[in-house]
Amino acid sequence: MIRTFKYLLAALVACSSATAQGDTLDDIKTKGVVVVANGGAYPPFGFVENGKMVGFDIDLGNEVAKRLGVQAKWEKIDFSGLLPALSSKRVDMLITAMTWTPERAQRITFSTPYYNSGIAGAYKPGNPVKTPADLAGKTVAVQIGSAGERFVRELGTAKQVKTYNDFLLAFADVEAGRADVVVNTLPVVRYNALRRTSGLEVSPTWDKRDVGINTRMEDQRLLQAINAVLADLEREGFLKQLDDKWFR
Repeated sequence: MIRTFKYLLAALVACSSATAQGDTLDDIKTKGVVVVANGGAYPPFGFVENGKMVGFDIDLGNEVAKRLGVQAKWEKIDFSGLLPALSSKRVDMLITAMTWTPERAQRITFSTPYYNSGIAGAYKPGNPVKTPADLAGKTVAVQIGSAGERFVRELGTAKQVKTYNDFLLAFADVEAGRADVVVNTLPVVRYNALRRTSGLEVSPTWDKRDVGINTRMEDQRLLQAINAVLADLEREGFLKQLDDKWFR
């Protein structure tokens, strides 16, 4: 009788666990809304224009939501607060150009990559930073919690690492001469260098980074649904259309 009870209890726990994995996806479909977080200060992936969230990630998130049969509700959250917002269930997923790192992968899931990138720097022509070795002794501007900050701190050769919640503030400090170089992923660095009049130059990429959509570790059914949508968007050329729209 005791053994039977133990088996029944184990089965109930397993069933509860399996149900929990489906809760977020089921809740999203029931409500008809998926709450998505984006840093909102990382053009062209996500930024505010005329009071509205726009960018590559916003277009992607709206299409993912549409194909899941729901609407996307966007939450603008500082980059440093994105992971806490996801883990606390304030939001259902992150679509915010989050690059894969081993540390992050222990806390959240990553979808199949929707963008391939790499770390690079932007600098004034008279003070070149073309390789990671050139960061030695420099004052480096980075966005808090970004792949660029992690890269610079792990390298450990900068004279000073200046941090900012907003990537554009980091960029502006290099333009103003308050920092020597701004470091982040190449698409964002290049996009902003091309669209500003300060004449900053951009280095080649210093490594390779994969960017994915993020869910909580337990939300495997939601992750599988996202991956299925991304596969369709890749096959249909939608991701290339977004790349052409926002990076060309």
